[in-house]
Amino acid sequence: MVLAGLVGMALLAIAACDRSTTGVTQLPLPPDREVVSFSMTAPTSGPPYNANNDCRVGGGDYRLGAGDKIRVVVLQDTEFSGDYEVNATGYISARMLGPIRVVGMTLNEVEEMLRQRYRTAGYLVAPRLSVELVTARPFYIIGEVSRSGAFAYVNCLRVIQAVAIAGGFTRRASKTHITIKRYYSKSAEEEYVTEDTLVEPGDVIRVPERWF
Repeated sequence: MVLAGLVGMALLAIAACDRSTTGVTQLPLPPDREVVSFSMTAPTSGPPYNANNDCRVGGGDYRLGAGDKIRVVVLQDTEFSGDYEVNATGYISARMLGPIRVVGMTLNEVEEMLRQRYRTAGYLVAPRLSVELVTARPFYIIGEVSRSGAFAYVNCLRVIQAVAIAGGFTRRASKTHITIKRYYSKSAEEEYVTEDTLVEPGDVIRVPERWF
């Protein structure tokens, strides 16, 4: 009997300790659930997502357009350095040289042209300069989004991120018939894309209205 009483008292003591305030709340364990795998393939209405795409803007094949901002750094004399925006006609106003057409040119091509111009004009004997992209031209989104218009471009931008920047889809938006008109496309036609398709600077995204 005495032993039974001692065991009972011990159990009561343990229970009392469990009820004491320690400042820590024991959360219930989550139930056992199967891991959900999202393995659905992308719609066939546009290019699929490719994680290996080099989406960095300003690389060797990037061609300048209206709205781009570049920085010219001349090592011999900072007076010749400056930041320039490509205007609507495709020109920049370079220091000491005046208006120069750069639309459609790569950064390397602009570098070489400026070297030649400064050398020919007699300002610099052996120009050492670099040209880098400061800000890419904006992208545009129209149609069934909360806010249509022009928006600042960010590296590796995809269609779904562009829609989010524009405030998201409206209730009438057709998410499976989104199109893009590419800035430097040789064709005037728009191409169907998916939410994972890369957006390039100057592109125009159109989100149409669904009919049902």
